[in-house]
Amino acid sequence: MPQLRILCIGRKANDPLLQSADLYLQRLSKFTKTELHRLREGTPAFELRQLEAKLSPSDYIIAMDERGQELRTREVAAQLEAWEMNGVSSVTFLIGGADGLDALLKKRARAQWALSRMTLPHRMAQVILLEQLYRAYSINHGMPYHRE
Repeated sequence: MPQLRILCIGRKANDPLLQSADLYLQRLSKFTKTELHRLREGTPAFELRQLEAKLSPSDYIIAMDERGQELRTREVAAQLEAWEMNGVSSVTFLIGGADGLDALLKKRARAQWALSRMTLPHRMAQVILLEQLYRAYSINHGMPYHRE
């Protein structure tokens, strides 16, 4: 299974959404190593510099953007399996701040995924992404978490 890394803007300490995100992060650890890096909010240029500093040229990047491809949960599960079969060792997901992700980061990404066509708060995007990744892994491992 590829290791997962999520880089996101926003690290407000006592936000219940972040507590929910941490719960799914813990659950994901049963399936694969998953890292969540919350970076400081600031100007778009500041946020871009922070994200770029955490990336290497070889990173397999998925940019989260409301204009990206909408996937069903089973498609996410299939993508996780495809990455494993194709030898992708790690995947980095990017979640921007209030102004979204810089165009340079979106261009660099292998794909852009949308969690919704609606604009979501970046803290909520963390929860939804982590929950969907957990759900996808539970499908791939035959666990009863996902119901249709």
